[in-house]
Amino acid sequence: MKTLVMIALFMTSALTLAEDVTGRWTGRIMDQFDVVYDFTQDGDKLSGTTVGPDGTTIDIKNGMIKGDDVSYTINVMGGDMPVKGKIVGDTMKLTFSMDGNEIPFELKKEAKK
Repeated sequence: MKTLVMIALFMTSALTLAEDVTGRWTGRIMDQFDVVYDFTQDGDKLSGTTVGPDGTTIDIKNGMIKGDDVSYTINVMGGDMPVKGKIVGDTMKLTFSMDGNEIPFELKKEAKK
């Protein structure tokens, strides 16, 4: 009986660690560019949109979430740019590559209104 209780507690705590990232996330890239993402999570699949520098909507493609790992691709200036990183609570710590340099940035989940 004690073993079943421990298993149930473990399963409950494991489920609470994997939060749904659906919602609006905001951040800043290179302390210059504000970014806004609207993510939708369906199981381990991630989709959504962001807005490009010219104001056009950019779809998130190939989005995946595995545990706390996140990855997706966006089309920037006609080319696919992979983005990857980790989810830590209400923060995504992400990187993308530009001209061979890894550019880090963070997104914070906006509180539900």
